[in-house]
Amino acid sequence: MFIGQTVHDFGRIDEKKGAVKHDFILRNDGQAPLELQRVTCANRSVITRWSRTPIAPGQTARLEVTYNPAGHSGDFSILIDVLSSASSEATALVIKGSVKPNPNAPKQPMADFSPDQWTFDFGKIKEEDGFAMHVFRIKNTGTAPLNISHVQSSCGCAEPEWTRTPIPVGGIGDVVITYDPTDRPGPFRKNITVYSDAKGGRHKLTITGEVIAKARSQKILFPDTIGRIGTQQRRFDFYLLREREIASQEVWIENLSDEDVRLSFSHLPAYVHVDAPRLLAPHKAERIKVTVDAKAIHGKGRTEGYLVWKSEDAKGREIASREIPVAVNVVDDFSTLSQADKDAGPALSLSATVIDFSAKKGATKQQLTITNTGHAPLVFHSITCDASWVKVSGNKKKELRPRESMTLTFTLKDKAHKGATELYIVCNDPQGPVRIVRIKAE
Repeated sequence: MFIGQTVHDFGRIDEKKGAVKHDFILRNDGQAPLELQRVTCANRSVITRWSRTPIAPGQTARLEVTYNPAGHSGDFSILIDVLSSASSEATALVIKGSVKPNPNAPKQPMADFSPDQWTFDFGKIKEEDGFAMHVFRIKNTGTAPLNISHVQSSCGCAEPEWTRTPIPVGGIGDVVITYDPTDRPGPFRKNITVYSDAKGGRHKLTITGEVIAKARSQKILFPDTIGRIGTQQRRFDFYLLREREIASQEVWIENLSDEDVRLSFSHLPAYVHVDAPRLLAPHKAERIKVTVDAKAIHGKGRTEGYLVWKSEDAKGREIASREIPVAVNVVDDFSTLSQADKDAGPALSLSATVIDFSAKKGATKQQLTITNTGHAPLVFHSITCDASWVKVSGNKKKELRPRESMTLTFTLKDKAHKGATELYIVCNDPQGPVRIVRIKAE
């Protein structure tokens, strides 16, 4: 997919004259039909229209964007995400300009973006200490719910996460930035752009600091090992994917031995692909990348499969073999719903988010009540718990009507068991399609 112009400046527009439009021209430079799968924008003043017909190779199509300035004034910069069959990553389009207010127009409710700080200084951080994290607290000081559509970092070393549900008036949400100092010695300054439907549309947060390089002779510490290979994690969990999305996770591994180690990955589920080195030299650190394709999973809900990781020495003798879980929660696509549609939809409410058997001495049974507090039927795509030491029973309904409830019973099979696990609920609640209940017996 080629888009010659990804940013359009409307310039100075008059609120009294109403909505303005612009057509982005998309061209298919590939060899197969190009399908526009989804176009999303958190700003409710923007409407997008495009053809659902696949674009043939060499052909063009229009993506119409309409901006309604009613109730707005001043500068705006609005992000629009375009997801297509050409890439697993969304393409970002931007419309911007400045609105001349209409003094006679009634004032429209509008969110306002007020972070607790615009810049955070990590100070001096040691490379060997690993990831550094900071949470920007975002208060909505406006008069309408605040929706954050996207957070973009200026560098792949600063990974953003953010509050996905609307932040109510007076409420607080989070923008979490995790900085990876690996192989990045010296001072750093990274900008994080937050796109939302607040006044202005786009706001910049900044992190700064200085990475103190580790001694090159020092070994990286890994929380787990598979044979002679150190790894940062022993399972891959993809919290939330829409039905046609593709997502990846990367982790560091290292050959901790003094000999070459050969790696192989087999028995991959149909939705999993692994990119990894076939040979690791002694004390060599590399990354492996696990990619999941939700299109290869038939149906919504939680899916957990396993791949087999095997390592051998230079003579082909097996050193270790382990099953690595890969779990994916596939949810409905709510991107086309307005906030009014979401408010009119179902809403899942839990009587507890933690089931703690240790809270009551000798207890072997606990209960959880699930209620639909929304205005439409609540559909459960899956309710699962993979731990063998706890049994989940009760009237597991596939659907709850508004104000209807059901109760699940958790039975501890082994009184002497100590540990923790999770119950995953995947449903059609647009405000929270994946819910996790922590189960503890400690």
